[in-house]
Amino acid sequence: MASNDISLLGDIDDKVLECSICNGRLEDPKSLSCLHSFCLKCLENWVQTNHGKLTCPICRKEYPIPVGGLQKLAPNTFLNNLLETVKRHEQKRKVKGTASLCASHAQPLKMYCTKCKVPICIECTEMEHAAGDGKHELINIVTAFNTFKETSEDLKKAANESIKKIENVLKIVRKNAKELEESKDASLTDIDNQVQEMFLIIQKKADEMKKKVEANYENEKKVNDVQITKLTKINAELTTNMSSLNQLLKSETATAMKSSEIVLNKMMDEINKSEEIKQVNTTRQIQFIRNKHPIDLLKENDIGNVVLKSLTIEGMPRNIVFKTLTIKVEDGLCGVAKCDDSFLVSFRTNEIHKYNQAEECISKITLPDDVEVNRMYRMKNSNIVFSDWGNKCIQICDMNGHVIKSIGKGVLMNPCGIHIDEATNVIYLADRNITCVYVFDIINGQLLKKIGTQKKEFFFGYSDVTLTKTGKVLVADNGQHQVLLYDDKDKSLKVLINTVDEDGIVELPHAVVVDEDDNIIIASHKKLQLFSSDGHFIKRIDKQEDGISYPRQLCIISHNPCMVAVANRGDKTIKIFNY
Repeated sequence: MASNDISLLGDIDDKVLECSICNGRLEDPKSLSCLHSFCLKCLENWVQTNHGKLTCPICRKEYPIPVGGLQKLAPNTFLNNLLETVKRHEQKRKVKGTASLCASHAQPLKMYCTKCKVPICIECTEMEHAAGDGKHELINIVTAFNTFKETSEDLKKAANESIKKIENVLKIVRKNAKELEESKDASLTDIDNQVQEMFLIIQKKADEMKKKVEANYENEKKVNDVQITKLTKINAELTTNMSSLNQLLKSETATAMKSSEIVLNKMMDEINKSEEIKQVNTTRQIQFIRNKHPIDLLKENDIGNVVLKSLTIEGMPRNIVFKTLTIKVEDGLCGVAKCDDSFLVSFRTNEIHKYNQAEECISKITLPDDVEVNRMYRMKNSNIVFSDWGNKCIQICDMNGHVIKSIGKGVLMNPCGIHIDEATNVIYLADRNITCVYVFDIINGQLLKKIGTQKKEFFFGYSDVTLTKTGKVLVADNGQHQVLLYDDKDKSLKVLINTVDEDGIVELPHAVVVDEDDNIIIASHKKLQLFSSDGHFIKRIDKQEDGISYPRQLCIISHNPCMVAVANRGDKTIKIFNY
């Protein structure tokens, strides 16, 4: 029974016991009728900042405050019991641990013999595994497991790199096989066209050359088939071993260490196999080369030659490395913008940090003390346009931190998402506390127009804005969990995003960008999503384990390959994804 309890508690997601307001473990949880639960103290603070109204911070439904105050709300008995059980379980683990027993002495396995590669108990250290004879080397089993975890993480990283590399090489090999067949068909057609003019004289030679084409094709096709089979096999074995390793890491410490050596050796063998794979940079194709000699000489010459021509695959990167780059940054993370081969990052302070792709901060731009840089846009002339949370305006500065111009002071409430149409010198600014997009002339700072209902919201309004390839205004409506498309007359065409797929549901959209193909990328609550230009859900870009939470600004990094960066405030990182 205790083992089952441990297994059950180990499977509980920490988010189940987390308050969505303070992001900490629930204390004295209270439930609303919508079944969302929060700390009592957090709810009291929430109501106080919400002008005395009780609304659910997640779904926004409004409820009456019970007579006697929020403490009269119904307690969440299930969560209370679960919190108490988890607390007891954690205390019990601190005192007793969860070690298995030695088969020989029925004692906890607290040591590990690095020579024999087995977990042992204290009595084993004095008998079968005595260190005095030099045949045994003993360390604490926790130390051994920590070493095992570190080695496993390195192997998992290497395995993931190998899997991604193999998958991309497989795409190239399969494409090569298709183009090889197409080149064969094209060569056969060329031969037929040539032979028709001199059919009576050279029919025999034409047949011989066709056989040569077929023979070359079959030989090359066999090479491709072997590559595909080998790559697929290694990929499958790596994936299977990865699954076994992940399952082992979730196991109890001693149980994991019993099988750790076997699993690690298998992983290393498969990774070594994958490293032996040579990158596919070229392909051999069949080509028919016409003989240009006069027809009266054809009786003595071939009509052409069949050769295998080597072609460089255009657009193929020299190193097939696709990874999620994570840059650990400071508190208050809110903005990211591309700057040549680097990234500009803001933290709602008076500094903008510049990071390279090696995850190093290489320089800082310092602005006046009262500036709070929110979201940014770097222009082609290298100037940076950003929403200033502190001065409630738009600021334009150069790369040295010199403020060139301020726009919108006295008009904006909480400037958030920003987009620049450099072709028309127009700034689009989404205001966080109002359902409105402000449009300014970047040259003279004049307010040109307002887009939206202009309804004031206490906390949730329009969070971001961008333009489609056809020049329409696309808005992330954070409060209403939707993305809006406005036409040229600034009237909402429609609620663009509408899907019943769980991964396609937009919840609290914080940021929106459009790529070169006019596809829409949305940073929603705990996920990144890709939609077509007409609002149809394509796929989820991230995975749950990537830890997207409280995302802020999005930034397109490149089109080929397609890469996007997100300022992920939840774990204070800039993450870059291929999609």
